[in-house]
Amino acid sequence: METTGDDPAQDRIITVQYQPLADGLTPTGAFQIVAEWEWGEKQAIQTVLEKGVLEPTWDFVPVGNRLRFDLTFLIERATKWKLIDWDMGKLKYYWFTKPYFDLSSVLVLLNRGSFEGSSLHRYADKESGSRVPKMYRDGRYLDIIEYVTREREAAMDVLNESLQVLGDLGDKRRRPPQASGAAD
Repeated sequence: METTGDDPAQDRIITVQYQPLADGLTPTGAFQIVAEWEWGEKQAIQTVLEKGVLEPTWDFVPVGNRLRFDLTFLIERATKWKLIDWDMGKLKYYWFTKPYFDLSSVLVLLNRGSFEGSSLHRYADKESGSRVPKMYRDGRYLDIIEYVTREREAAMDVLNESLQVLGDLGDKRRRPPQASGAAD
């Protein structure tokens, strides 16, 4: 997701991107970009809500980078447009039950445990997203489409390479299942 800034009270969602992934995190469908300048922000949000991103189920499991920011922004803007009406209980239920996979944790591990400097553009072929709001203000919509496409490719490259390395580590460290009734 790209926005015009960091404050959902005054900034807007510019684009929402998604692509179906199979087990093993391999793409199974087309990469979709819903652009605010074509649909309007309310309709862009409605489109992604219809996919189930804010349903606390396994039907749509967000995979991405800095998802807490994206999902919080989406919740705030959907509330502003009266597309959802959540109280504190529903918000807590969502955060405690919704499965998601955030690449930011992998990036911190790649950065040897340091949060500072653990951005995706440090480990992948993509520029910082801080230029996107200016591109939007300048009407450079094709540049934004190109940026989010490169960002998707960069995230998938880091995700797939990390999956290999961590999968190998998991194979090496995985303990065999214990027989039922075995003493600890």
